[in-house]
Amino acid sequence: MKPFACALIAAVLVASCGEAPAPAAPKAAGPLATGTVELRDVDLSLSAEAVVEAVRQSTVSAQVSGRIVDIRFDVGDRVQKGDVIVRIDERAATQAVAATEAQAREAEAAMVNARAQLERTRQLLQQRFVSQAALDKAEADFKAAESRFKATLAGAGAAATERSFATIVAPYSGVVAVRHVQLGEMASPGKALLTGFDPAGLRVVATVASARVPALQAGAKARIEVPSLGRWVDVRAVTVVPSADPRTHTTQVRLELPPDVAGLVPGCSPAPISSPAAPHGSWCRARRSCAAAR
Repeated sequence: MKPFACALIAAVLVASCGEAPAPAAPKAAGPLATGTVELRDVDLSLSAEAVVEAVRQSTVSAQVSGRIVDIRFDVGDRVQKGDVIVRIDERAATQAVAATEAQAREAEAAMVNARAQLERTRQLLQQRFVSQAALDKAEADFKAAESRFKATLAGAGAAATERSFATIVAPYSGVVAVRHVQLGEMASPGKALLTGFDPAGLRVVATVASARVPALQAGAKARIEVPSLGRWVDVRAVTVVPSADPRTHTTQVRLELPPDVAGLVPGCSPAPISSPAAPHGSWCRARRSCAAAR
C-alpha cells in the first residue's frame, strides 16, 4: 500500500510542476468614442382614457301638443341655422290666435268708447251739467277699458307665440345624430324630436388622476393620435375641469380640437391617452379607435 501511494503523489507533483504555456500577446486597443455630457429637461407623458364629444350638442324638444305632420331631416343630414326641421299641426293654435285677436279688437272698441265718454263728461263738467263724481266714474271706466285692451292684446301675442312653437327650426348649423319621433306621432311639451351636434366644435375628454393635475396646469401641450386615420392632431387648448370625483380621485381634462378635423364623431370608443406629467413642458397623446365619419 505504501509504495503505491508514493508513486501517485509523485505523478501529481510532476504534472503540477510542468512548464506553463506562454501567454498570448495583448492586442492593441482601438480609439474610444467620446461625447459631451449635458443636463436638459425631458418631456414625460401620462396615460389615461379619452372619448370624443361635441362642444355643442343638443336635443330639440316640442313645446306644444299636436300631431307631427312634417319631418324634413333624418340622421346624418346637415342642417343650417334657421332651417325648419319639424312641423307640428298648428290648426288648433291658429284658432286660438284668431279668438284672442277678436277679443283684442272688442276690447279696443270698448276702450275707444270709454275715452269718448270721458271727453264728453269733462265738457259737461265745465258747463256744470254733471257732477265731479260723474267725471271720476268716466275716468275709472276708461282706465278699466284700457287695461282690458292691454290684457287681451298680450293674450293675442302669447297665442301667436304659442303657434310659432309648432314650427321647429335648427338653433345652429350641424348634423342630425338621432331622430326620436316618426311622422304622424303625437308631440307633447318636452318630447324629444331630434338630437344634433356641431361637427366644427369637437373635443376629447380624458380622465386623469388628481395627483397629476398640478403638472397639467403648469402649461401642458397635447396632441391626439387617431389610429383609424393614421395621423396625429395638435389640440388648440387644454382645460382642466376645476373639480374631482371624490370616489375615484380623478379629474376630467378637455382637449379642444381644431375645427378642420375630419373623420371624428362624438362617442368614439375610448383608447389609451398619454398626457404631460412634467412641470417643464409635457405631451398629451390620445389614441382614438373610431371609424371615419361619412
